Amino acid sequence: MTWMLFWKVLFVVVMFLFALMSVLVTIFGAKDIKRLLKALGEKGDEGE
Repeated sequence: MTWMLFWKVLFVVVMFLFALMSVLVTIFGAKDIKRLLKALGEKGDEGE
């Protein structure tokens, strides 16, 4: 295995992991924000 091939493989693996992590953070982050807004709405309704 040459150094050039090693760095190409490493680059592809890291980019794949970054893309996967970005998708997961987007999906689970959206769920968390939706849950946060719902909780804030319910708390606001109690105060009225």
